[in-house]
Amino acid sequence: MRQAQKKSEEVMVRFEFVDLANTVTIKTFNKEIYFLKSSLLVQNVHNNQILRFHEIYYDIRTVRTIEGKVLAKRKNRNSELVKVERSRSVRAS
Repeated sequence: MRQAQKKSEEVMVRFEFVDLANTVTIKTFNKEIYFLKSSLLVQNVHNNQILRFHEIYYDIRTVRTIEGKVLAKRKNRNSELVKVERSRSVRAS
């Protein structure tokens, strides 16, 4: 009998966001979208409200690069923010 292999999930911790300033957008479970600024500040793209990163950290659902590549996801509010590594190649038509 084969034993099912569980994927190892690498948690994305807060300090990793320091290097991502001005390069990622963050979507929350409330469907709000923020742009990560320097000094770990986030700016709401709709109303320009500025918050500290730690104020929304546990509400983060998806972290994407400006180009749209997903860097990290959280399945639900109670789970950890996990890095996403997809190695799909995009075909040019």
